[in-house]
Amino acid sequence: MNKKGQIFTIDLLIALFIFLLLFTTVLLFLYSTADINNTYSTYYSQIASNYINNLAVQGANSLIGSVGYPQDWPSVSCSSIKQMGVMHNTLEASPSKLYNITALPVSCLSALLKGGNSFNITFYYLNSSMLKINSVPITVGFPIDFSASYIASIDRFIVLYPGNEIIRLSYTEWT
Repeated sequence: MNKKGQIFTIDLLIALFIFLLLFTTVLLFLYSTADINNTYSTYYSQIASNYINNLAVQGANSLIGSVGYPQDWPSVSCSSIKQMGVMHNTLEASPSKLYNITALPVSCLSALLKGGNSFNITFYYLNSSMLKINSVPITVGFPIDFSASYIASIDRFIVLYPGNEIIRLSYTEWT
């Protein structure tokens, strides 16, 4: 019988070793990039970034998307406010509501906007100077933690009532 058509044990062992090496490499790669509980994985980063970005978008849209409910929310208690909004009408922001947002307790605003203890809301003029009403800067929330793992900042532009100035809302969330 000729030995050219037979498989030797050493050939099988080498093939098995190469197969296990490749299989283990693929498994480690998938585990390191696809595990959402691994803080160094790509998918974890993507999920965390999307979550923070969605919180910021929802908070910014909530503020400038409505007049609030009830509409006279500055004159009621925090527990009576159903939705936070700073608009005078659908196109213009109310200066009095912007001023009153700074008087709300941060815990109330955090609960209404679902921001936790990691959000900052600041209004600016287009020249990047901070909006001030009655000499009070319109900024609420917490100081931005620039050492945070993920930061999302959403800007929205609106007209300040009575329609003569454009202002910018900067809503920042972080983890």
